[in-house]
Amino acid sequence: MTIIDPDIRKAETLPSRFYTDSNVLDEILYSFGNHWHFAAHRSQLCGVYPIDTSLREPMVLTLEGDDVHCISNVCTHRGMLVCSEPSESRRLQCPYHGRTFDLDGRFRSMPEFSEVENFPTENDHLTQFPLAEWKGLLFNTITADNFEGFIEAVDARVGWLDIENFSHDITRHRSYTIDSNWALYVDNYLEGFHIPFVHGDLHQVLDYDGYRTELFEGGVLQIGIANEGKALF
Repeated sequence: MTIIDPDIRKAETLPSRFYTDSNVLDEILYSFGNHWHFAAHRSQLCGVYPIDTSLREPMVLTLEGDDVHCISNVCTHRGMLVCSEPSESRRLQCPYHGRTFDLDGRFRSMPEFSEVENFPTENDHLTQFPLAEWKGLLFNTITADNFEGFIEAVDARVGWLDIENFSHDITRHRSYTIDSNWALYVDNYLEGFHIPFVHGDLHQVLDYDGYRTELFEGGVLQIGIANEGKALF
């Protein structure tokens, strides 16, 4: 059954369960693993770099020479997080029982396990996840493929920027915790009708009649152009 009419003139607000049923959010978050996500900029890497992801899977980026790996940050012994802070370490060691891994995730050693038979096995290595790089930007996923198809839409919009020479400035990092219903927050982003009423300063410099929303596979983009004579980007 179609819930939302594809004709926006006939579309209605989603049923209330989409805002209150936690199973809806779980289903959406689970689907994130089927898509590519920005992970970090290469300039952030120094050796071992744990990342926050929306993929519901603890991951760590490791720099081994010029090679970057995206591997599980969960120890294959007792499920402890292997690392919690960026470092220049040349290997990964679990802080719980000392199990050690190479930067590509392969098991290296384990204290007091020298006499264990049939050890290690393939299951003792840290899982590697797909990783792709575009102009120094690193993208990861759990199951997605066809990175070229994904990045084509990105390149068409921002490929003209000198991204290769960008560097990460940690002093500009901002993180916010918002006490909000997640669906209402997303709703707020997906429409610009509230700009004249909520964002007065923005409305004054924005060509509101030229404001547009673009939908594409796996994403949505809103584009606002400054009024003539306003030196804004």
